[in-house]
Amino acid sequence: MSISLTNVQQTEFDALVKVEYRSRGFMLRDTVRLRTDIIGNTCQFRKVGQVIANQVAYQNTISIQDATFTGYIATLLKYAAGTGVDSIEDLTVNFDTKRELALVVAMAIGRRSDQIIIDAMTAATTNTNVDPTSPTPDVATGNATVDAANNVIMTGNSNMTYSKLRNIVQYFDQDAVPVAERFVAMSGNNLRNLLNDEKIISRFYTSNDAVSDGSLNYKELLGMNVRTLPSMTEGGLPVNVGSVPTVLVNTSTSAAPLANQSIRTCFAWHKMAVGMAIGQDMRTEVSYLPRETTWFVNGLFFAGATVVDNRGFFKIFCNESDVT
Repeated sequence: MSISLTNVQQTEFDALVKVEYRSRGFMLRDTVRLRTDIIGNTCQFRKVGQVIANQVAYQNTISIQDATFTGYIATLLKYAAGTGVDSIEDLTVNFDTKRELALVVAMAIGRRSDQIIIDAMTAATTNTNVDPTSPTPDVATGNATVDAANNVIMTGNSNMTYSKLRNIVQYFDQDAVPVAERFVAMSGNNLRNLLNDEKIISRFYTSNDAVSDGSLNYKELLGMNVRTLPSMTEGGLPVNVGSVPTVLVNTSTSAAPLANQSIRTCFAWHKMAVGMAIGQDMRTEVSYLPRETTWFVNGLFFAGATVVDNRGFFKIFCNESDVT
């Protein structure tokens, strides 16, 4: 437990201390199916199948169709973020350390909440590979085909591009993914590459004003709400540096040119395709430890997540070494 305030000992500094910059987290919480107050360490999310409306002659018996409910289990795990400060050392600074540390702990829980969702999407199995490296990739190149029963992997030597996003929209529409509540998550590097495309920044094509504020965060792009995720100590969006993701090895794109590149895994999904279960929502507490003469600041979180429907979930591999 870090209890040292040596680096911020107060002598002539009269301004309030600013919290070290970190992502505040909770950027993905509202993008998934959410179940709270879960009892136990598992939660089942169910996916319902389809039935077909068939023509029936008068007075004929109507056959009963099985819609087939499939369960997907989210395993809840306990997370804690605790730190402390000596009560006497606390007197040597002119700011409320307990308040600042409580904010830091809350940020840590927020980032962990996002990471739980990222890890669930990362672990989801994938079966179909699509290589959108063609200048007009509405029709996927290579020897792979689109399989509506599986989620689609989009690979290639390029960074995040308008063409890749356009492919996602195509497959969402083919799989009848509802238009509302579609999301896409990417890194700052991927965003930088997108901002080089006039279709993203020109008001001739869009009104998202990306040039004005330099961001697409929480804005609509091709019907998808963008989340630009920062680098996080907890891991963030997966990136393979110096190695090729296993799933790329058997695609039509040669893996050799990617061996020394940074391949980022981004995600596109519909809200109902990913579920998060919370047993104990974020709770911060500040308590005094008499034996240690220390204020202990702690945050607790008990949650888990899982991908529920592959047809509303996609991975997008982006070569972050390819930046224009």
